[in-house]
Amino acid sequence: MVITCYEYLKQSVVTNGDFVGAISFGNKIRMSQIMSDVDALAAYINSIGVKKGDSVTVFLPTTVHAFVSFYALNKIGVIANIVHPLTSPEGLEESINATKSKAVFVLDILAEQYADVINKLGIPCIICSNSDYVSFPLTPAIKVFEKVKGKGLDRFKNKVRYTKALSSGKGKPCDEFTDGTKTAVYLHGGGTTGKSKTIMLSSDNINCLAEKLEPLDSPHKPGAECSLVVLPMFHAFGLAVAMHYPITHGYTLLPMPQFSASAANKQLKKYKVSFLLGVPNMYKKMMEDENFEGPHLKNLRLVFCGGDFLSERLVKEFNQTVTKFGGKGRLFRGYGLTEVASVCTVNNYKDVREDSIGKPLTGITVEIWDEMKNKLPAGSTGEIVISGSTVMQGYFNGEDTVPDDGVYTDKNGVRWILSGDLGYKDADGFVYFTGRKKRMIIISGYNVYPADIENAVLHLPFVSEACAVQGYIKNKPCVKLCVTLKKPMNHDDAIGEIQSYCKKNLARFSCPRKIEIMDSFPRTKMAKVDFMKLSDKYDPNK
Repeated sequence: MVITCYEYLKQSVVTNGDFVGAISFGNKIRMSQIMSDVDALAAYINSIGVKKGDSVTVFLPTTVHAFVSFYALNKIGVIANIVHPLTSPEGLEESINATKSKAVFVLDILAEQYADVINKLGIPCIICSNSDYVSFPLTPAIKVFEKVKGKGLDRFKNKVRYTKALSSGKGKPCDEFTDGTKTAVYLHGGGTTGKSKTIMLSSDNINCLAEKLEPLDSPHKPGAECSLVVLPMFHAFGLAVAMHYPITHGYTLLPMPQFSASAANKQLKKYKVSFLLGVPNMYKKMMEDENFEGPHLKNLRLVFCGGDFLSERLVKEFNQTVTKFGGKGRLFRGYGLTEVASVCTVNNYKDVREDSIGKPLTGITVEIWDEMKNKLPAGSTGEIVISGSTVMQGYFNGEDTVPDDGVYTDKNGVRWILSGDLGYKDADGFVYFTGRKKRMIIISGYNVYPADIENAVLHLPFVSEACAVQGYIKNKPCVKLCVTLKKPMNHDDAIGEIQSYCKKNLARFSCPRKIEIMDSFPRTKMAKVDFMKLSDKYDPNK
């Protein structure tokens, strides 16, 4: 039988026992309480008329409430529509309407600006608070804050406090949905076409990924090690890998509602954090913080990075620092996308190769195809395509949703995700990412891959970040390179050194003709570099 994520969690508790499943603001929450809260919340959601097949919007940062609400909805067959908690009121309204959500979870400190929209929609609003999972007495300052915050919540017409929802549902029966093949979650990503897409993942997609990650791990005592959960739940990497895998495999979750390098490093020092996932900019900021180094780095055991381009230089600097303090942990580069429940290839202790995004996880097939969907031989660059049990159900499009929308099925009935990413495989099966198809720059008929340029320029010790994009000079296409510097220096000198280095180390058509020094790069909600904002726009009047 294909089980749900809730049942997978429930079975794991039988195996791992009643360990501390999460720590919130210093409060240790055992798995028995988490499961009790999941069951109570599920019963409450049922009691307000929400049933299997319906959708409920989870509009929360990375908190214990986000974990509990996901499993509670999953238990009763309700689809969790997980939305970025800083989405605009208009964006939230659009998402709730598109998914026909019957209720919404919000965090009190972010809630007030959404009152008009939620009241207009007329759906129940479950108000969560960080103090819900704090067992020690509130300080006077927090009490004042709670009082002020409560006034803003008076604007909500159909609201219930999270704690009241739990007490209302405690001990009451509810439906228990058991079909793991059905849609469990709506996640919102860029899609493989560049347009905003809503991805449908089943419980089975998420559970299968957990099974594929297990061989990368090693036995450990439940509750003895922690996972610092920095990644948000609205992203598959956060939901499936940072949350679902560790809590079902004996790790204590340390949720961070808002990332700060200093706060993250303090958590590494305070707790035995062995499991850490993030995007490149997160690791970069943590390493730049003066609080990063220390003997606590010896605890790191499973450290993975994905979501954006990760330079080999950053990998080496991170690993050298861990080694300096006697640690054996290593930062490993991986690759994935929401359409396959996140990670599908990864480097690890057994298989690692410089500059690669690793080998496919067990049971996942990754191939390189040309434009005619023919498999290319080792060493040839083409589109990265993925098949396996983690392939999404398809894209959600409201009443117009059709099965397998966004999934290519070949003549043998195998379902594939066409990633929109370019790369190649070597003779040993390691996969290499060379860039997005839509980022590829064509100069005089030659294909230019931004990652090749960025990797080269990052060898210069004074360059902090590099992003190669489409540029134009008098409406003729060229490579434009944007960089940030590690320390202040004369911009003309920096540009001169970059140009000289590129001429020596890159093919002529790959050399940037425009170089811009910037203080920082624009970023997307997932902290990826927003290369579209850096690219030049074609001006037909020039």
